[in-house]
Amino acid sequence: MSNPHEPRDAFVAQLEDRLRADLGRRHLAAPAPRWLPRTTRGLVFATAALVIVSMAVGGGAVSAAYQAQQGAQRDTLVTTLEQRLDLSRKRLDLVRQRHDEMQRRVATGVEDPAAVADARLNVTEAEVNVSLIELDIAEVRATGREPMPSVSAPLVNGRDFVIERWQLEAQVPAAAREVGKMAVDLWKRRYAVGVANNNDVEKASARLIEVESVEQLIQQKIAIRQAFLKRTLTAAVADLRVMEVEAEQRRTILSRRIEFSRRQLQDLEVRTQIGIVLPVEVAEAKLRLQELELARSKADYDLALIRKQLGK
Repeated sequence: MSNPHEPRDAFVAQLEDRLRADLGRRHLAAPAPRWLPRTTRGLVFATAALVIVSMAVGGGAVSAAYQAQQGAQRDTLVTTLEQRLDLSRKRLDLVRQRHDEMQRRVATGVEDPAAVADARLNVTEAEVNVSLIELDIAEVRATGREPMPSVSAPLVNGRDFVIERWQLEAQVPAAAREVGKMAVDLWKRRYAVGVANNNDVEKASARLIEVESVEQLIQQKIAIRQAFLKRTLTAAVADLRVMEVEAEQRRTILSRRIEFSRRQLQDLEVRTQIGIVLPVEVAEAKLRLQELELARSKADYDLALIRKQLGK
């Protein structure tokens, strides 16, 4: 028999159900946080705004990291170029001293005047090298990347580093042309008095022609660059055109060297027959000729391939 003061099981179960219902109503009636949107549309807009803000914050962090990395790369490149510049300036000082010494020796009759011309060419080469490194430093500081010497490189804040670089490089063959003319005249005079042979004159003349072809090549590249900037040539075509003129120049120079080597070989063969030259010198001359002919064959192949891509 149950205790009359002990609650019945049915009463306890009914009381628990009422308590659960009352707690549920209180939980539902509790006010939502003020920052939470009251409607479904507001919730969607809030979610979208949160995504946009997150993307902006993330993008800003990535951009800052990229700029820091780019700045570090620029500083490294500039530091390396400045070290090269310091060495180039020291070399320039040395070749200038050498040039001045040559001038004094020529003035006293100790040295041939042609030596001064050679020394002056060395000074020009060193000066151009210093200017080219300074130009590279300026481009790196402006772009944060390595210099772009290709014909299709973009302008940098309206500045054309490509043409500036080629114009600097053109100073070397221009100076070498004057030295080459002096060398040709010198060997012609020596040949006239019997202290030189015709091969010496031809060799000096061939060098002069090669220097002049380098000057012509640079002017051709500048013209292609200008056509690209005027949008009359696409980047791909401009790059191919530069490759074409370079291959043409290489083939022309090799052809001239082959002609000279053949004449030189014939002269050596004659001199070998009369015992003036050893047979090993003839063998070396034949080997040099074969190497030149092989190089020209490669230049012919390269030129044909480039012209095929150009549709010629």
